[in-house]
Amino acid sequence: MTERGSQLNENRQGDFIILQQIDALRRENRFLKVGLILCLVLSSLPYLVGFQPKVIRADRIVTKMISFEGDDGAFVSIVRHPKDNGLLILDKSLLPVVFLGGDSNGGCLGIYNKNRKTGAMMHITLHGGGVCVYNNAGQPVAALDVVQNGGSVWVNNKDGKLAAVMGAPSDGGIIVVYDNDGKPVWSVP
Repeated sequence: MTERGSQLNENRQGDFIILQQIDALRRENRFLKVGLILCLVLSSLPYLVGFQPKVIRADRIVTKMISFEGDDGAFVSIVRHPKDNGLLILDKSLLPVVFLGGDSNGGCLGIYNKNRKTGAMMHITLHGGGVCVYNNAGQPVAALDVVQNGGSVWVNNKDGKLAAVMGAPSDGGIIVVYDNDGKPVWSVP
């Protein structure tokens, strides 16, 4: 095979890998949207099942935990995050499932995996936001970031090293594919 034909084949394989990774990010984005809807449904669950509390008027209520109980006991609880400015949604075993946080620059929504490590996180900032997906060990594997002047998508390989980046700055765009050691092997332009 000629050198040009070999390079063309590598370019097609790189393009195919990038398209697969973008498709995986789209699936993760759908997963995060469903998680957000689930959080909203859980927070309004008492009203959906017909629970209508008597009117309680207070300027301030201080509590350590809010639990939503069913006939079989507590099935979801909300507590203050012990380290960050935010809330944790806990399952029946009082293990974290979802976290919500924020500060003056924006907020975030995160979902824990079965190992109680961050599985996915969506954040919003003053000038953009992003979505990041993590592996079972809690290491980032893919992300989509959007800023005022553009954005980027990046994917790591199984060793946590950069595999591909697609960026869209205000002055154009770039795609870079990396080898297993995290060194660039192909880029456009």
